[in-house]
Amino acid sequence: MNKRIIFAACFLSLFLASSSGAAGTKWAELVERAAERGDYGSALDYLRRLEVREPDNPSLREARIGLLKALGNQYYRKGDFRRARETYLEALDIAPENFGVLRMLGEIAYFSQRLEDAATYWNEALALQPGDRELARLLKKLNNESAVEAELDASSLANFDIRYTSRSEAYHIKEIENWLMEAYREIGYDFNYYPPTPVVVLLYTREEFARIRRTPSWVGALYDGKVRLPVSGDDLSPRDIKKILWHEYTHAVINARTGNNCPRWLHEGLAQYQEAKVDPVDLPDLGQELDRGRLIPLGELDRAFAFDQSVGRVRLAYAQAYSLVGYLINRYGFWRINAILEELGKGKGWRAVFENEFLFPVSDLEEEWQGKI
Repeated sequence: MNKRIIFAACFLSLFLASSSGAAGTKWAELVERAAERGDYGSALDYLRRLEVREPDNPSLREARIGLLKALGNQYYRKGDFRRARETYLEALDIAPENFGVLRMLGEIAYFSQRLEDAATYWNEALALQPGDRELARLLKKLNNESAVEAELDASSLANFDIRYTSRSEAYHIKEIENWLMEAYREIGYDFNYYPPTPVVVLLYTREEFARIRRTPSWVGALYDGKVRLPVSGDDLSPRDIKKILWHEYTHAVINARTGNNCPRWLHEGLAQYQEAKVDPVDLPDLGQELDRGRLIPLGELDRAFAFDQSVGRVRLAYAQAYSLVGYLINRYGFWRINAILEELGKGKGWRAVFENEFLFPVSDLEEEWQGKI
């Protein structure tokens, strides 16, 4: 959301509406106030009153486009792709060559596994701004994935869009469906949250996974807006597949609930907490690491999950995240985690949220946890 653009449009409409008298000025002020508090639906309703008075006013047209984009972004951050798409399409009807709207429609199509639609929207956007390197990179990534994923079969549940290789003998798709529905119920119960949009789950052979993702060898699966899991090979048991699915689905829940505004350590700690319901997590001796001064400071923990870190440092980061999250849940209750996630979903920084929730500095919380290792 770019509030400056929206407010500029609203200010301009306010200026022009003044020619319509006091009533026009009143509606323009209501548009502005609603936009400032993020109530874009009401702002659009108020704007309609002005549009009736000045149907050919180009500034009101621009204000409507800006408000529709902001409302679409709001739905998108909440994971409500259906309403986000409808809102962006309404903006596109007004301005068919709007780069930002085309870009977002492409993202929704991509994360909904409608890859052909994503390519169409992104190519149209790139034609408007040929120098956009990020969009060119996304299209290249999309083309690479499409070459593999176009061959996958589909199995749709109410809450999941599963794509898989039917020729693989490493798993039975019905088992996968059952495990995901268990995760939907049990993890949803803990978080008191169920994603409003079906989660895309892509099950690859190891060769297919290697073709589309360049990741370190220690990465066994990932969530990047979609759950991606290589399931072929003798090294994965059914229990392994189930726990990985629970781990990655937890990331999908957190991502949807917080609008992708959650620190990595909390993401990974909670994902392991849910994974442990399937199979216990094997922890190193963190007490020994503490005594030797090797623990990663909380302020540096997110960086320690990066792909360019050593295997040992990544494993320690996962262990610390799991231990800290487990301590928070046992000491303060899961309901406190949900309160934190709700505040993160409002776009707040995690340190401010934690300190407001616990009423003492994050450094004290870190010290309190270390005292219990």
